[in-house]
Amino acid sequence: MIARVLGPLRVTVNGTSVVPTAVKAKKLMAMLVLNRGRVVQRATIERELWDLDAPRSASTGIQNCVMWIRKGIGCAQQGDAGRGAKQTLVTEPTGYRLEVPGDQFDVVRHQALVAQAGAAEVRGDLAEASALLNAALNLWRDAPLADVPAGPVLRAHVRRLEEDRKAVLTQRLALDLRLHRYAEVVGELHALVALDPYDEVLYEYLMLALYLSGRRNDALTAYQQARIALADGVGLEPSHRLRGLQERILVSDEAPAGVLPGWPELVAEPVRR
Repeated sequence: MIARVLGPLRVTVNGTSVVPTAVKAKKLMAMLVLNRGRVVQRATIERELWDLDAPRSASTGIQNCVMWIRKGIGCAQQGDAGRGAKQTLVTEPTGYRLEVPGDQFDVVRHQALVAQAGAAEVRGDLAEASALLNAALNLWRDAPLADVPAGPVLRAHVRRLEEDRKAVLTQRLALDLRLHRYAEVVGELHALVALDPYDEVLYEYLMLALYLSGRRNDALTAYQQARIALADGVGLEPSHRLRGLQERILVSDEAPAGVLPGWPELVAEPVRR
């Protein structure tokens, strides 16, 4: 079984999709995949499928969803399909558990690459760490579970995955700045601040990348963009750190040896997941 949630839900067995078309069964499949190897409690399933309005027939509805998922798995499996499907989607006393090989689950692969990047950073191989984080980010095909109408439980999972992706992306950008890849990340940072105009870390990285690639005026313009976005969007002024960066750029004519005088060296903590 191959399972992917970093984008539209994709679950295949022997190359055949086993994702149900029925919405509730599809949501249950997503929950089972995200909790790979762990029991998903029936009460949790009810909350996702019906929120706080679970009908008296909820138990039967869940059983029907399980039956449809098993039917799809069984049809795609070779050999004794019925027995194999029940071994893949296991009934437990309190709920259901799906067995998905870790190396076939994109979230596990993502976490492994991030862990490898952390080890590379600890030993000082920043280029390898950046490449590994980029490989982890390349596993993302779209927003997590992009084609699943998430309820309260799945929304929490989606938020967690999105926050994890943002943390990995921020760490990779920090590594690229430490590797003096200033010009290479400017375009990416411009796109990112357009998507998330209230993230001061992204503005800080953009200002540093612009300034350290010889674009002092553009770096100051980026600060003004941040100030306007924060004031108009959330009614706040830029943080002391971002104002400090602007002040350092104002009093510095150029960036000697790729360093902004008086500004703390950009050294992020090693990646840990």
